[in-house]
Amino acid sequence: MGANNTLNRIVGWVLISAAGVFVLLLAGVASDALTDDPPAVSPYATGSNDEPGDTSPPTTSASPEPDDTTAVNGTAITISDFAFGDPTSAVVGDEVTVTNTDGTSHTWTSRDEVFDSGSIASGSSFSFVFDTPGDYDFFCSIHPSMTGAISVTG
Repeated sequence: MGANNTLNRIVGWVLISAAGVFVLLLAGVASDALTDDPPAVSPYATGSNDEPGDTSPPTTSASPEPDDTTAVNGTAITISDFAFGDPTSAVVGDEVTVTNTDGTSHTWTSRDEVFDSGSIASGSSFSFVFDTPGDYDFFCSIHPSMTGAISVTG
């Protein structure tokens, strides 16, 4: 009978502890619901809640298909198989984003010290905005045989 009593106490303690954790979780959810922060809204939301008195929820749609009218001024370079992929040109003001898809870190470093990404880990990116036209030779400082060039026009 003593072992049964001890087991009942342990089970009771576990149930009380679990109930306490549940109450704390509920309190956290309730406090989040009481904040003044607006709810997150998809950046692709259509419809409007900007009109006074409009209480209808916004409707959402799938991500828009990219086209030339919605493109952000940007240029992408992908590092793959220990090589810098295209493109090799950009326009002043473009944000050039270098994304590393290799399984090891690389850098995107200009020979004339205009930009240096530092180490870009696998799956990570680095962005740089060119403000001066010119031809820029670059390389990976970790793997110096990886080279490339980008021509920036005004």
